[in-house]
Amino acid sequence: MSADRILLIENPARISIDHGRLKIARDGEDDAFAATADIAVLCLHHHTVSLSVYVLRTLAAAGAAVLVTDEQHHPSALMLPVAGNQALLDRLEQQIAVRESKLTHTLWTQLVCSKVRTQAANLRFFELNGALRLERLVEQVKLGDPGNVEAQAARHYWRHFFGNDFTRRREGAEDGLNVRLNYGYAVLRALVARQLVMNGLNIALGLGHKGRLNPFNLADDFTEPFRYLVERHVRAEGADTSPLTSKDKIVLLGFMEQEVSMGDQTFRVPSAVAESVESYCRAIERDAGELRLP
Repeated sequence: MSADRILLIENPARISIDHGRLKIARDGEDDAFAATADIAVLCLHHHTVSLSVYVLRTLAAAGAAVLVTDEQHHPSALMLPVAGNQALLDRLEQQIAVRESKLTHTLWTQLVCSKVRTQAANLRFFELNGALRLERLVEQVKLGDPGNVEAQAARHYWRHFFGNDFTRRREGAEDGLNVRLNYGYAVLRALVARQLVMNGLNIALGLGHKGRLNPFNLADDFTEPFRYLVERHVRAEGADTSPLTSKDKIVLLGFMEQEVSMGDQTFRVPSAVAESVESYCRAIERDAGELRLP
């Protein structure tokens, strides 16, 4: 499936289906079209965008996710396709069984180690100090990360990646850097969530993320080792601290063009996410296994 396009709608528009294609009509401009089968995530950023239930049904049938963001570019709603997967019940039973086994801790440990390694790789990519410390922290991660090495690594990483004055903020961020990171993470999270659901997985049943009020725990688990792509792209574009503009949003989606290394292979971002999710499915089927991670 070629669905790897992130489609942004950030101006007033009317969206409809025309001969199986998504049609975007805007006043004073030519109509734009996109094949629904090519869309991974449709991002709706303007409050006057209009579309019908038929459009949503058609996108769901094509396997696309629909992400709605608020004024601060934070995700406020996410629609994911759920129909057509024969493995839903089997997957749910496997996920529940895994939550009661040692495999949960094993897989979460792999995710943490991958995340810290990619943080070290980012520091080395930009020739910044601190990579060696992160590489040594990876060796200290115990099963399930009871010592919360992930948090230690994060504090060290952000201090070296964006400087001592930077403070990572998720909720209510208004500074340019955090807004850019949050926007990129939101798109990445939607891409990961879509892939999980397409594989029949319940995204509320996480490994390391277990918030009872978080319906995206598993998506957050598998977003972690891919966050470095957004961070690398934000810094490569100059780590701009100015307010986020429409042009900036388009530029930010360039993180999707990066190559992801997994072992001796490289993948585009959507394919890399698919590889990771499929390796998770194999692991819970067998109650053992290694995840394919960056």
